[in-house]
Amino acid sequence: MIPYRDENPSPETPYVTYMLIAANVIVFLWQIAGGPDRFQYLIYEYGYIPALFLDNPSANFYRLFTSMFMHGGWLHLIGNMLYLYIFGDNVEAAYGKVQYLIFYLISGLAADLLHTVMFPTSMIPAVGASGAISGVLGAYMIFYPEANILTLVFIYFYVVVERIPAKYYIGFWFLWQLIPALIGERTGVAYWAHIGGFIAGVVMSLPLRDRVRMYRQGRYPEYWWWGYTW
Repeated sequence: MIPYRDENPSPETPYVTYMLIAANVIVFLWQIAGGPDRFQYLIYEYGYIPALFLDNPSANFYRLFTSMFMHGGWLHLIGNMLYLYIFGDNVEAAYGKVQYLIFYLISGLAADLLHTVMFPTSMIPAVGASGAISGVLGAYMIFYPEANILTLVFIYFYVVVERIPAKYYIGFWFLWQLIPALIGERTGVAYWAHIGGFIAGVVMSLPLRDRVRMYRQGRYPEYWWWGYTW
């Protein structure tokens, strides 16, 4: 199943989401600019490596952030940016721009934290925006559970479009991460990082759920959080 848009128009232009997409694309172009050897070097130099971080947190602190904007290939980048484009605008509208950026980064840090807990001795670099975007998915499910996600469903040689409520689509996505993580599947995907980011997104968004729903129903003033949106 591949989502391609949601039926949940954003009330404002999602400048921060666009900025994050642009930053990820620019960084990836920088990664591939010097050829395969340099690409591999950059992954190890700026990717998040749990064992190195635990050995010397201050010297490797930068990796927590640089790894969020790097990707392992075109499909990795395109898949992540598609999800960020579909789900990020509404979460940005709910949080406000500066708060959303902080939320995004905290989700990415939570992803690294759980990945480190599960693999403290790993020397394999983890890269990608998936952890932070998992937090966005968690927030979207809390704020807009009934919003329809238009999804391409592939059935053998046929492709059909289905409207799937966000709570079911994202719930299935979460199980898709949780099951292989629990059985220890080794695919090169940092499942526990996705789970960590998702849980952080849910936890941070739950206290705001009722306010977002009241705002969508017109029962709250336009600038409803922290006095104004940033």
